[in-house]
Amino acid sequence: MTTYAHDPIASTIVATWPTGDGAVAHRVARVPKGLAAELARRTAGTLTQLSTLLWRGYSEQEVDEIAPFRLVEAVRYPNQPCGDLIVMVEDDRAETAHLLGRIVDRAPGKAFRDAIVAEVRAELDAVMAADDGDLTGRARQAVVHVRPDPDETHLVAAHAALHDDPLGPQELLTSIEPHSAAVAALCWLRASAGHVATVVGHSVADVVALAEAIGHEDLRIVRQVLDPAHGMSDVEVVRDVLQEAVLANRGYFVLCPEKHEPFDPGPGPDGAPQHQHRAVATLLEPSEPGSCLVQGLIRGLHGCFRVYIDAVTTQERPGADPRLSGPERAATLRARYFSEIREVVRTGS
Repeated sequence: MTTYAHDPIASTIVATWPTGDGAVAHRVARVPKGLAAELARRTAGTLTQLSTLLWRGYSEQEVDEIAPFRLVEAVRYPNQPCGDLIVMVEDDRAETAHLLGRIVDRAPGKAFRDAIVAEVRAELDAVMAADDGDLTGRARQAVVHVRPDPDETHLVAAHAALHDDPLGPQELLTSIEPHSAAVAALCWLRASAGHVATVVGHSVADVVALAEAIGHEDLRIVRQVLDPAHGMSDVEVVRDVLQEAVLANRGYFVLCPEKHEPFDPGPGPDGAPQHQHRAVATLLEPSEPGSCLVQGLIRGLHGCFRVYIDAVTTQERPGADPRLSGPERAATLRARYFSEIREVVRTGS
């Protein structure tokens, strides 16, 4: 979402939004001299609230329920109090737009209101563009919003990016919807881990453990998504992991019954049977689940490559230190690895 703030020194309303590799800022409007600082802050806060609701609609694939013209008109011509009464609307987005309009209406002149109206229109255009799959310009902030299902167009783009760079290109974080990027990255990670397991003569779990030892890092996301016990497809694995994080971010605790719990707690106080439950903890940062998952998968891709380099160097040059192989040897191994992984993904073997 876009976050707004009042800069009292410059007497402006400013906005920032994420792009996957940092944030972009721009000046929204100059605050009129006659407008109190409190109202300027309330303007910024209400703009942030409206942006939150708009991008939540994008995340939940409810953009078709957003009425851009009505929201813009609500800001320009808001419902005003009649005595102690005021007309309220049920739609949260529309009511927030009316509230914003009432705050802005207290500013002297028209320039401030016109600038805020233009800002709301620009944010609406960004949400609509993102919903159409165009993640450029202001709509690029969609890369931090998780949708329930991957997008076919973005899946194709993610696989193409990974084909160009099987170690996980930056485009996965900055140009592609995160659910789609994660599904594609998991596919290439599974192929990479399986291929490297064949090269080293160990299991996939051993490859992950070796990658952790070589890189001195905790690849818990990789361990979880590659766990064969869940028996789910890549799409199902990604959906479950992301859903846990999204629910956690919204304040929900997920409790799952223990299906294989041998202990019987017996009946409860009311005589009804009791059930053992366990809390499900999310692997991801709840405030940024999409980028957290994609970054975790990319670390896994790099980890597999490190294990491959060590294994091949040991097999072909016993006693040599993989870290001292030289740039030419490293480039050759990298190209060789890329070719092998592309073939594994292509053939599904």
